[in-house]
Amino acid sequence: MRTINKIGILALIVIAVACSSDKEDRYIFEAERVVDTETGDEYYLKSPDTMTVVHIDGVSEPVTVSSTPFAGSEELEKMMDRYMETLQKRKDSLLEQENERIRQQREERYAEYSDDELMERFNTLHEEDANFEQEMDIVAELVRREVVLEIDVPEILEIDPEDIDMNIDYQPEEDN
Repeated sequence: MRTINKIGILALIVIAVACSSDKEDRYIFEAERVVDTETGDEYYLKSPDTMTVVHIDGVSEPVTVSSTPFAGSEELEKMMDRYMETLQKRKDSLLEQENERIRQQREERYAEYSDDELMERFNTLHEEDANFEQEMDIVAELVRREVVLEIDVPEILEIDPEDIDMNIDYQPEEDN
């Protein structure tokens, strides 16, 4: 009887250890996907708080990250950190591309003006109280050409420094 109890206790310990290590090995964390090796479910990260789980039968459904069976795990936290870093890099890259497009369009728009002519154009528009976007656009080009220092822009435009936007997306009307 004692031998059976000892074997039973030993078996329970082995099962407990096996189950705890299975839990750690059950999920495979990839870049933006988690695979449940036990059920075959795949969890795809769609946003910082939502995943789509695709079951082995092909049925998919949205779930919150906090309701997944691996929520709160260290691996999930690392995956989320990497995801957020990647997302920020994408945003930064898109913003830089947009700013470069704006700078190129601005440079082309004012290519026919000399520095003095462009400064005169700005002064005329400023005196006529033209729209802010157009004035800011011209001043940004004058700064790029180093005709005006960026530090002087608030005074020239008569605005607060926090209102300066050197990457303003000004779209001139066709009749101007």
